[in-house]
Amino acid sequence: MVRTTVALVAVLMASAVVAEQAVSPPPRPLHLVGDHWTPYDPPTEFPPGTNVYIIQRGDTLWDLAAKSLGNPYLWPQIWEQNQYIRDAHWIYPGDPLVIGVKAAEVPPAPAPAGEGAPVEGGGAAEGEGAAVAGGGEPTEVEALELVPVGSEDDIYCFGYLGPVDEQPEMTVTSAEQMQYQASFFTGDIVYLSKGTAEGVEAGQEYFVIAPGGRVRHPATGAVLGRMMRYVGHVRVLCAQDHTATAEIMSSCDEVLVGNWLKPFEALPIPMAALTAPTTRCDLPNEKPKGYIVYSKDGIVTFGQDHVVLIDLGSADNLAPGTVCTLYRDNPVPGAPRIVLGEAAVLTVGEHWASAKIMSSSLPLAVGDRVEVK
Repeated sequence: MVRTTVALVAVLMASAVVAEQAVSPPPRPLHLVGDHWTPYDPPTEFPPGTNVYIIQRGDTLWDLAAKSLGNPYLWPQIWEQNQYIRDAHWIYPGDPLVIGVKAAEVPPAPAPAGEGAPVEGGGAAEGEGAAVAGGGEPTEVEALELVPVGSEDDIYCFGYLGPVDEQPEMTVTSAEQMQYQASFFTGDIVYLSKGTAEGVEAGQEYFVIAPGGRVRHPATGAVLGRMMRYVGHVRVLCAQDHTATAEIMSSCDEVLVGNWLKPFEALPIPMAALTAPTTRCDLPNEKPKGYIVYSKDGIVTFGQDHVVLIDLGSADNLAPGTVCTLYRDNPVPGAPRIVLGEAAVLTVGEHWASAKIMSSSLPLAVGDRVEVK
């Protein structure tokens, strides 16, 4: 019985792959670039120090992310660096891929005066200290370790802070199983409010958004915007004049008739450098400071691994991967602040950012403070 079930699952998965390929045809037309055929216009020049990989037969961005970045779920980072690739499902042997930047090589240290030839392989292996020539004792040089600071769910199942007066570009108007169910999930078929006359085509993908309530600043009460929650994403199977048929490719929550749609874009999982955490004895710095202004689902207290919204953004020089100290003002005037933990930025708007709490020593709440490290 178990073997039969496994075989059935395998057949269903294979069918799903075939169906997906059927609605996502390869880009056209092909043309000859150098010694290979491609539908894209790949770059031919790269800045010094760029790590360029030539795609080989059988490669996928998923596999290349696993090999080069250590995590297959980081494939959107490779795609983001190679924007000439229009469809991440289709990459072509011979095309170049920028994958990160080459680390600077450490030259062999010169031999001290009066000694023999320098030791071969003066550079240290990754993760080890390298002895630096100079007066006094050798100094250990440590490379900062980059780690992913979130998951796909943290990014694709959270949302963004939109304007209070934001209007939908397109909506879910109906569903194939509407007579039998009120909410819809991965694999269900839904119908959209626009079609070919409005530029909708088969293969296009959209975020499904549930518009939420207004977000108010915990200290001033000012309205910061409206929370727009990602509840899933759909792919258009076919389009008619003023409507389209789409499949729910993934769902974080229930998809409802009336949900908004917004063009899908890959959101890479940020990488951040591991540094020593801020301690209770560290003094505040002069970098931007803000507040936690929203917690998902209105949770009152939260901690490590929760995703929150803060009131700092790109205008404050934040970017995905920026690490922040979380703290609370001491209720006793003049007493030191209470350090609570750290958070790393996932996505950024001009005056807001979503951030994942990487560590917490006490329960956190909306209104707690944020300081850029």
